[in-house]
Amino acid sequence: MMRLIPALVLCLALSGCAAGPHGHAVYVLVDTSGSYIQAVPKAARIIRYLLGTLEPGDTIAVARITSLSFTNKDRVVAVTLSRRPAQADAEKRATAARIASFVKAMAHRRGTAYTDISGALLEAAQFLRGIPAAHKEIIVVSDMRQDLPPGAVRKVALPLSGIEVLAVNVIKSRGENLDPARYLARMHRWHERVAQGGGRFVVVHQLTRLPALMRAS
Repeated sequence: MMRLIPALVLCLALSGCAAGPHGHAVYVLVDTSGSYIQAVPKAARIIRYLLGTLEPGDTIAVARITSLSFTNKDRVVAVTLSRRPAQADAEKRATAARIASFVKAMAHRRGTAYTDISGALLEAAQFLRGIPAAHKEIIVVSDMRQDLPPGAVRKVALPLSGIEVLAVNVIKSRGENLDPARYLARMHRWHERVAQGGGRFVVVHQLTRLPALMRAS
C-alpha cells in the first residue's frame, strides 16, 4: 500500500495541473473620444494582429471608450474561440469582419465629448473575471487622458488582480513635451491606480514589444 502513495500523489498533482486555467483572454479598449477617434484604424491593426496570435479556446473582446464606459453597450465584439481549429479560424474571420465594420462606422462619427477610461477598465475587468484563462490582458489604445462628464464618480477600486494593463499609442500633449515631468506624473497615477487593484500597468512605447509582453504575462 505504501508504494502506491507516491504514485497517487503524483497522479493527483498532474490532474490538478491539467484541470487548471490555461490560454489567453484579451480585452481591447479603443478610445473614441475627441480627436483620438482618428486612431481607430491603428487600433484595428493591433486587433487583427492579436487575432493571429490567439489559439483555439482563447478569448478576445473589443469595446469603445466613450463618455460613460461602464457598460457592455459599447462592446463591439466578444468571442471565446472554439477548441476545434477549423471552427476557431472561422470565428477569427467573423471577428475581423466585425472590426472592419466598426472602423468604417467610426470614420463617419465625431469623438465623444468625454473620456471614461476608469469605467472602461472596470467593465473589462469584470468581463475577464468570468473567463477561466491563465493569462489575462487589457490593451488600452488611448492617450490615457481621462475626462469624466459632470456627475460621473469613478473612485471605486478596479478589480485587476492577475490582469496586466498595456497602454498602447499613448500620445503626449504639447505641454508634456515642454515639461516631461507632467507626462511621467500622469503615467505614474495610472500605474498606482492599476497596482491598487492588484494589476500591473505597462506603457508600450513600441508596438514591436507587444508580443513579448503578452507572452510574459
